[in-house]
Amino acid sequence: MIIFNAETKRSMTLKTLKYDEVRSQIKNADVFMYRGRGFQSSIIQWVTRSPYSHAGISAWLNDRLMIMEAKSNGVVASPFSRSVGQYHGDVEWFSSTQEISEEDRLKMVIFAQEELGKTYGRWKTIVLGIQTLFQRNPDKRDRLRKQKKLFCSEYIAQIYNSIGLDLKKKTSDHFMKPADIANSPLLEPKGIVKISKISKKDKPKVQEPKGSAV
Repeated sequence: MIIFNAETKRSMTLKTLKYDEVRSQIKNADVFMYRGRGFQSSIIQWVTRSPYSHAGISAWLNDRLMIMEAKSNGVVASPFSRSVGQYHGDVEWFSSTQEISEEDRLKMVIFAQEELGKTYGRWKTIVLGIQTLFQRNPDKRDRLRKQKKLFCSEYIAQIYNSIGLDLKKKTSDHFMKPADIANSPLLEPKGIVKISKISKKDKPKVQEPKGSAV
């Protein structure tokens, strides 16, 4: 049985939101937290003591809404409706508790785009899980340093750090767990996004690379 802290239980009271109704309200650099129901997701949730197994960030490409995320095949951008609509689990929408200018949101998206194509930090995820299991103190240095390999929550933390927003004080981005992102005082939950069908605007024109969120 997995034990979660009280803060992560707040999502139990979130309302369900229809994607077509809220799509236009989603902003650049909003955060989406994934609660997977598969085996791999369960392993991640167990080792990190978290109900979340994955995280991504939104970005508008003209009129197409995308999710940028670090997953098994690396750091990629995927059509939002496909990433969320085909996911086996719930996806929760989080927005900033602070006002972020459109200019800064654009800076965050540009930073996120510059990381596309990097390798997924699988071993970094394993180390993070071991430290969590044995309650080892993480590195508290929180300087923004680009990495050759990234995992999902580290990727989100660095994007916010790129404009000076620290999602968790006294914790390095390299040791950020998915629950740390969701529990950040700088983010608040909006609801659980549900997609009944893939929007025509979000359908990709080219074949997506293999790999999936967990």
